[in-house]
Amino acid sequence: MKKLNKSLFTLGILALLSSTLSYADLPFSYGNATKNYADNTTSNNGNSVSNPYYLGGTIGSSDASSYCDGETGCEDTDTAWKLFGGYQLTDMLSGEVGYVNLGDIHKNGENSDVSAFTANAIGSMQVTERFDVFGKVGGMRWNSDNTNGDKDGFGFTYGLGVKMRLSESTKLRAEWEKHPDIETGNDESDVNMLSVGFELSTY
Repeated sequence: MKKLNKSLFTLGILALLSSTLSYADLPFSYGNATKNYADNTTSNNGNSVSNPYYLGGTIGSSDASSYCDGETGCEDTDTAWKLFGGYQLTDMLSGEVGYVNLGDIHKNGENSDVSAFTANAIGSMQVTERFDVFGKVGGMRWNSDNTNGDKDGFGFTYGLGVKMRLSESTKLRAEWEKHPDIETGNDESDVNMLSVGFELSTY
């Protein structure tokens, strides 16, 4: 399972890198970039962003750090996925909500199924005509369904990522996220997630 999770994320990163190399030899046109920026920011009857709503999903791998410290027969990684939707306030700032399934972890006959609802502020910066980098920070309502009883609570979350434009309405998205201090049974772990997926603009 670990090899499958890592392969999914690796394939996504390779797709981003190959596209970067494919366009690396193309000359950058300041005039075209300026025109694209103007088109994006003046369309839709003067609104700053032409199509502000978006939605999407990603899939990848989660890892509960410190969960297996000193333990044998322990599994602290699993397949993870999420669904999200957002609103782009400006070219550089968005608000986003989502549901994250961080998978199952288990040790000593105990199992924990971890998930969270999240709300984040996302800051983006355009690097090339096709690529953006972004950082995000926000809050979450987490839940762990444990063999010895369910637990839930509030916390904060943050992450980094990159987006590649595939078309006017579709982006490939790869990111890392951290969900600190989630209680699982008698333990408390930071759950990291690496994932790749798609982001679709709505009209």
